[in-house]
Amino acid sequence: MKIRKLLIIIVTVLILIAFSMVSSISYNMGVTHGVTNAETIRESKITDSLINETTIKTVNAIKIINSDIHSEIKSSGRVVSLNNITITSEVGGKINGNFSIKKGTNFKKGDVLFKIKNTEIKLLVEAKKSNFMNLISNNLADIKLDYPQEYIKWDNFFNSISFNTPISKLPETTTSKEKNFIISRGIMAEYLSLKSDEEKLKKYTIKATFDGVITKSYTDVGANINMGSPIIDVIRKGEMEIELTVNTSEINFIEIGNTVHFTDNNNKFDGSITRKGSFVNQNTQNISVFAEINSRNQLLYNGMYLESIIKTKKNKDVCRISRRSIFSDNKIFTINSNNELEVKSINIISNKGNNVIVDNISNNTIVVSEPLINIKEGTIVNPVIK
Repeated sequence: MKIRKLLIIIVTVLILIAFSMVSSISYNMGVTHGVTNAETIRESKITDSLINETTIKTVNAIKIINSDIHSEIKSSGRVVSLNNITITSEVGGKINGNFSIKKGTNFKKGDVLFKIKNTEIKLLVEAKKSNFMNLISNNLADIKLDYPQEYIKWDNFFNSISFNTPISKLPETTTSKEKNFIISRGIMAEYLSLKSDEEKLKKYTIKATFDGVITKSYTDVGANINMGSPIIDVIRKGEMEIELTVNTSEINFIEIGNTVHFTDNNNKFDGSITRKGSFVNQNTQNISVFAEINSRNQLLYNGMYLESIIKTKKNKDVCRISRRSIFSDNKIFTINSNNELEVKSINIISNKGNNVIVDNISNNTIVVSEPLINIKEGTIVNPVIK
């Protein structure tokens, strides 16, 4: 039993001695190899690091091909009638008639909008017309005697005068003697006075000059009004315009006549630019442009809010790039022939959705089309051109 324990101890000691010798020899050989080949190992690690770094930097890119592009400018605004008028009374009196001047009342061109009681002025005009007819009648005999060649035209003029129609134009005088005769007999003065009262009589009946609708009423039939009082607000139906706002940098691309496309949910309308503002809104720092909507569609109403796209003039030799490519004051990354990143400043001339229109990038330039984070100019990348 003792001999067995002794043998185990001896074998264990021998194994430990052998392990120590092998470890010592291996360590010394490793140190010797490291010292001898230190430079080779260092260069190998640098090369592996560069290769690893190059393979990591894979970026999406596009190749620029310039062309002619119609840029688009987005805006919005509210529809207003091309004619929005407040009708006031030029005379005083009581509103009479069997018509309605309520808000929402539609009317046609030529319809009577309202009448003001005109009995007094009408009688005055008829009285003056009677006096004028008497004046002409008293002078017809003298005209026939002194100016026989002019008698027929004055006789026809006298017979054309009626209480139911406005007086016709006074016959033209052909000689200075005839002219002096007409003036000296007071015919010209009475005629002009009568025409003045006839024109005043017209102001008692207000007719529509276009198809429209009443948007506001300040009074009603039966009310007495004073001269200068507002009666109704009216707008023209069918002809609409919209005020759009654009940035000051975009106004030079917009021209009178440019096409505008409008949308309201699923409804679409077309129009064109008719006016450009020459002043800047102090609150928004934008400039207004005005577009007329070429539609009589019943779905278009005064006060509607519409989105719009203005089709501007054609831009030559420009390209479209993604907004995602831009960083730090309109800069982008380009890739040179050595696959190195370069920073380039771009000149944006217009916006188009998620893209911008640029006019200072040469053909065949490789542009990075995605945002790059923590990457500097000069970094070698592997471009994937799409």
